[in-house]
Amino acid sequence: MHLNLGRRAVLGAAATLLSALAARNSARAEDVELHSPDSIVPVTPPAALPDMNLHTLAGADVVLKAYFGKPMVLNFWATWCVPCVAELPELDRLAATPDMTVLAISADRTGAAAIEPFLRKHPLTHAVVLLDPASDAVHAVQIVGFPTTLIIDAGGRLRGRMEGPVQWSVAAAAVRRLTA
Repeated sequence: MHLNLGRRAVLGAAATLLSALAARNSARAEDVELHSPDSIVPVTPPAALPDMNLHTLAGADVVLKAYFGKPMVLNFWATWCVPCVAELPELDRLAATPDMTVLAISADRTGAAAIEPFLRKHPLTHAVVLLDPASDAVHAVQIVGFPTTLIIDAGGRLRGRMEGPVQWSVAAAAVRRLTA
């Protein structure tokens, strides 16, 4: 996947950052409206994902390909993003689905230093939390706002994309449809 961040993408990223900074002190996760999983945008034809090197909370390197083999929900989020925080419990409930993998990829620049205290307050018991502190994966798949979620089939092909918070706890059927 070729990265070509044009004016629109840069403006979108700036708008996301400004919104996040403005919302940081006034918005609450419980006030965020979650979108229906029916609003996931299918990607046709399915696209191969670029190689992505990520990190575990313990600091180990991991490649995205290690998680291929069953449908996957790949969510890009940050601790400062109020809609992301609202969506995380939903992702964790979806991650309890036995035939699905949910990866919550944090884009926080300080990596584990930001995530570990956050997870003590907002524990995730089923989703796999990975780190992308240098935003290599964010750039590789052209994420311009948070949260953004990619639906990946068992072979590692991009099948759907959603920007914004989703009610993932009721999304298993929608993910299966997209990845079939």
